[in-house]
Amino acid sequence: MEPYDSSSDPLEHIAQYKQRMFTVPITIELKEPCMCKGFSSTLTGPALQWFIGLPNGSIGTFVNLVDAFNTQYANSRVFEKTTSDLYKITQRYREPLRDYLTRFNREKVTIINYDAQKAIKAFRRGLERDSPLDDELMKYLCGTMDDVQAKAMT
Repeated sequence: MEPYDSSSDPLEHIAQYKQRMFTVPITIELKEPCMCKGFSSTLTGPALQWFIGLPNGSIGTFVNLVDAFNTQYANSRVFEKTTSDLYKITQRYREPLRDYLTRFNREKVTIINYDAQKAIKAFRRGLERDSPLDDELMKYLCGTMDDVQAKAMT
């Protein structure tokens, strides 16, 4: 696990820390203190200095620690992508369709709950002007991105 230095998403760091700690067999009564005490070992640089500077007794539970950590590093959060972000991806001038499709899919898989119909519209809108594929997609309505990809590769 990479030590947290305040330059990446604090939510991701907390999630990784919890996953690691949940694999360690700790009794219920020791879980809370272990979660709090062990957390500092995952910090470095400014994040570690922040932790060291917490007033004694200011953190009563791991939830308190997580809240304080997330508040401190809220500006480092990476916001979840949405299907609408796919509208930013467009086929470059004379870019092969396969390359455009690869770039589009690379972004699509980073979206946790994507809307298939919106993704298809974004893909079509990103195609080069007068693309024969766009005409094909107009004729044969595709319900999934797999359908679109199949049409693109034929």
